[in-house]
Amino acid sequence: MAEKQLPSAVSAHRDFLRRFLHDVATPLSAVSLHLEAADRRVRRGTDPSESLAVARAEISRAFDLFDRGRELLFFEPAAAESIAFDDLVSTTAARCDAGETAVEGSTGGFVKSDPRALTEAVEALLYNALEASPGSPVRVAVERNGGRLALRVENNGRLPGDPETLFSPRVAAAGKNWGMGLARARLFSAAAGGAIRLEQRDNRVVATLELPEEQR
Repeated sequence: MAEKQLPSAVSAHRDFLRRFLHDVATPLSAVSLHLEAADRRVRRGTDPSESLAVARAEISRAFDLFDRGRELLFFEPAAAESIAFDDLVSTTAARCDAGETAVEGSTGGFVKSDPRALTEAVEALLYNALEASPGSPVRVAVERNGGRLALRVENNGRLPGDPETLFSPRVAAAGKNWGMGLARARLFSAAAGGAIRLEQRDNRVVATLELPEEQR
């Protein structure tokens, strides 16, 4: 079956698994290289401590990523509930930004999702925007797009040449080993039949979460 024909949740999990396996291989490769370097130093009669310390640090990073990735790969959403989309976005935005960011627009719509998972997806988009442009205003808006409800988060900044790389665990804010926020957001939104995309609009980065509207 072609990838584009797969259900979105399956496609999102396959995409995450591909990125996860690639990223976990990176520190493991570093472990191998530094163990070889330590072995060469021992054979030359020199101190291997530096190489061994780096190898220990890299294998610790690999185990950390494995634990985080395993949690996502086995994620099963709780029973879906009817959620007032605007209320969830407003409440989450107030908590993430201490009430400083007002949510623009109104849909009056409802979506069907695991509330905790959807909240985490919204949080991830908001925190990602706030971390990417500290001190700059972040714009948050809700809107309708056909039969879907959308959350739009905008911040000052530039996307990399391939925005999809930001969904990889290896992309993280300074001081963090791994960046699971956008990966989690994509998986959680896909579980509710939604999707997330990143776009560059002039000097602004726009993250959009779309979900099917619940028919009431």
